[in-house]
Amino acid sequence: MSHQRNSGSIVIYARSDQPDAKAISQQYEAAQRAAEAQFGELATVTYCDEGMAGSTVRRPALQALLQHVDAGLVRAIVVTSNDRLTRSYMDDLRLRVRFQDAGIPLIVAANIVPTTPDISSDNTVSSDIVTAHAVPPSPWFVRALSALRSKVP
Repeated sequence: MSHQRNSGSIVIYARSDQPDAKAISQQYEAAQRAAEAQFGELATVTYCDEGMAGSTVRRPALQALLQHVDAGLVRAIVVTSNDRLTRSYMDDLRLRVRFQDAGIPLIVAANIVPTTPDISSDNTVSSDIVTAHAVPPSPWFVRALSALRSKVP
């Protein structure tokens, strides 16, 4: 059962395998740019698991994020790449189904593709603002989500 939430925070989740403040900072900056491109506003909450492997979902900040998702405190989640939440295919599917069922979009900054400005007939760039959009999921991923969802009691 899916329901949309209009309240809550736009959040960033960052993770690095090794303690690396620079890598976390770069993830944060890229995610903020993606949040602003997608929503026109910056994220207000950041969850960070620095020095934590992506092979498990048993990470303190990720668990806190999931609790806040369940409590209705999250409006959208922004990560820099698909492997920041988890490196496990099945865990990734479970998390995406959980977010989708909660009506929370997962924005992957690496998938934000800027649109190109329109070129008018006199070869000048139009005054339209360059916007970004999220790349839709591939068909195999949609089928996998449907199969996973049908097996959830």
